[in-house]
Parts: sequence; structure tokens; C-alpha cells
Amino acid sequence: MAGALPRPKRKSTKSTPEVAPEEVLYTDTDRSGDTLDLELSSLCPNPFNKRAKKGVPELAATIKEVGLLQSIAHIRADVWLETYPETRDQITAPNVILFGEHRWLAFQELGWETIPSVLRDDKVEDARLITLIENLRRSQLSPLEEAEHYQALREAGLSYEQIAEKIGETANGAVSKGTVWKRIKLLELAPAVQQALRDGSLKVSAAEKAQQLDHDDQEDYLGLVRGGAHPAEAQAQILARQRQDEAPETVSTVSTGNGDADPAADKPETVSTGNGAPAAPPAPRKPKQAKQPSARDKDEVDRRSAAAAREASCRALLESTDVTDPANSDLILSVLTAAVLAPPQQSAAQQRAFTWLKETGRHGLDAADAASYFAAIQDSDDATVQRLAAFAAALATAELRTAARRQSWGSRERNHVRVLQEHADYEPQTEWEKAELGLLAAGGPR
Repeated sequence: MAGALPRPKRKSTKSTPEVAPEEVLYTDTDRSGDTLDLELSSLCPNPFNKRAKKGVPELAATIKEVGLLQSIAHIRADVWLETYPETRDQITAPNVILFGEHRWLAFQELGWETIPSVLRDDKVEDARLITLIENLRRSQLSPLEEAEHYQALREAGLSYEQIAEKIGETANGAVSKGTVWKRIKLLELAPAVQQALRDGSLKVSAAEKAQQLDHDDQEDYLGLVRGGAHPAEAQAQILARQRQDEAPETVSTVSTGNGDADPAADKPETVSTGNGAPAAPPAPRKPKQAKQPSARDKDEVDRRSAAAAREASCRALLESTDVTDPANSDLILSVLTAAVLAPPQQSAAQQRAFTWLKETGRHGLDAADAASYFAAIQDSDDATVQRLAAFAAALATAELRTAARRQSWGSRERNHVRVLQEHADYEPQTEWEKAELGLLAAGGPR
């Protein structure tokens, strides 16, 4: 049987309202989400976009060959200025680019007149955040440009974990909260080190090792690295010099038996000729040959360098971990478990933890020393502060045990380092530490 015939559509009996010509002219038919063809001259750059303008000719050539794969986005200038009136001097066109400024510049390079752009007035409140995230996701930013973007997100109120979650992955790879923390710390480097990082003469991993030094030592470190020293060796030299400078100087004197030092003790020793003639000074001694460092000496330097690098990662983990976030429960539990199973070293661990908490600005309570701080923590009603202090003390306990272990590491030391690798982006650099972690190939150099 044939299907039922479709019913005819009913015509509306309502008359179409008449609109005056002037009302049609000024009726706003464009809505957020609409794609419009805009003249290039009707757009101006985003004041929040600090990305360097590079690679435009290459992008223009790609667009000419394959076309524009994604439209840009814009916000109308009047809407923008209602939210960001402080940028008025930088708004020079009826529309502000939200993202896609490089594509807009590429269109100019090609001499084209219009570009497809999505109207996003509804995103004006999040414009700063969107600009930063878009750059981080799409652009090959330099390490310092990344750092500046992350710092801007921190100033916008985002935690390290929130930044890592929102960014997800950049052109340089996946982002963790440890990555965000380490990048932001690059902005605290001495100007000369930052410049070397900016011009590419210093790698990021080498710059991160300089963070543990003050600015004067950072410049000395930079000179050593530029002179050919391995970053770990340069860092170890500076740290060794610091320890030598801090050691008290002792001057040996020869006692005369009456409480006075014998000034003759400082005079060069003479040899009698037996006939009253002036004594001749002894022949100068040959300088001793510099002792070549043994494998054990190198291991000790590596061990100390690795300990300094791990301590920086401990501070990073402490500063970037939100102890109230349930997602961090496994991390906190693993660190606390390691501390409970560790030999007693509570006093030293509390002192180290107190130092880290103050350096990262997360101590919460004011106290003169570690003992009074942890006593106040125990009396506190703030569960978050207590949990953070316990996490810091447990982390310090694990690090102190690992740093003090001169024999081969056991599972507890290796597990501590793995926690730093997974959650603080710690990367073992020295051969000694890599060997302890089993990262060196069998028979490889030690």
C-alpha cells in the first residue's frame, strides 16, 4: 500500500511586520559565532599578545599554497574597551583580533584585502586568558616567552595545576605543573643568563642549573659553561668555591712557650755553613703535581650536584602542589609513606622543610625557627596548612636520606627520585645518578 501523501504546509496568516529603512540599517544582525569577511584595515592587534612576530613570510607562502585552514577571531572595539579601557591607546581599528594575528599579517604580506574572522564578543571577559593559551598551544615560543605567558596566567589567578590542565600540550610537548614552575623561575635569572637563553647560546637545562646560585655566581657559571665546561661540572665548581669561601681561615703559629707566637716561625728556614758565614736559604722545592681526580672523587662531585638539583625539584613540587586537590592524594600518600618508613631524622627534615616553605612563600604561619613553626602547626586548626607542612617534612625526609646515602641506592631512594621525575619534571643529569637509577647501558661510562 502506498504511503500517505505529505500534508500541505499551512501558510501563516500573520502579516510580516514592516520595518522602517533606518531601523534596518542599524539592526545588529551579527552574533557571536558568526564568520564574517573583514577588511584587513578594520582589524588591529591584540594588546595582550606579546608573541614575537616571526615566521610571517613562511606562513604567507603556506596560506597561498593550501589556503587558510582556520579563521581568525575578533571582538568589536567598543565591546573590548568596555572591559579593557586601559588599552584604549592601542586600539586603532573597529575590531580587535582575539587570536590569529600571524594569519592576519600573512594576509597583508600576500596583499589580500579581506580575511574570514569569527565574531567572539561573548569571550571578551576571557580575552587575556584565551590569548595566552592560544599562543602557548599553537606557537613555537622561546623558553622565556613561555615563562612570561605562564607568569601572566599566574597573575590572572590560576594555580600551577590549573595552568597545566588548561594548556594540556604545547608545540614543545605536554605540560605539567613542574614545567610551569620551572619556566616561571627562569624570569628570576640574572640578566646576562636570560640574554644567553634568549639568544640561544645557553640551553634551558643549563639555565635551570644556574637557578640555585645568586646572580654574581650565575654570571661566573655562565662564563664556565661558555668556556666549554659541562653545566653539572660548572655548577659543582661554583658550589665548591662557596663552601671554601665559607670555611674559616686558620693561621698556624709556633709557640715560644710563654704565650707569644714566635715571629721567627714565619721566616724562611736557613742552613748553617759551620764557619759563621751567612746562612744560605734552602733550595726551592719543586711544586707538587696536581692530583688527578679519582673515579671516587668524580662520583662525589656528581652526587653533590645531583643532590642540589633534586632539592630544587623538591621546592618546585612543594610550591606547585595543591594539597586540597583530591587528584594529588596518591602523590601525598606516597611521599608520607616513604617518610614513615624512613629512619628517624625529624629535626633535620623539619629544618629543611621550614626553609623550603619560607622560600616558596607557603609557610602560612610566622615563626622564628623550624621547631617553633612545627609546634605552631600542631596547634593550628587549619587542616590545609597542617597537610602542607606534613607533606613538606615528608619530602625533606626522603631527600635528606637520598642525599646522605653514599653506598648504592635502594628502592626507597630510587622511588623518591621517581616521584620528582613524575611530578616535578626532574631530570637526572650526572652519570653517577643515572647509574644508581639504572639508566646507563650495561658497560657504559661511569
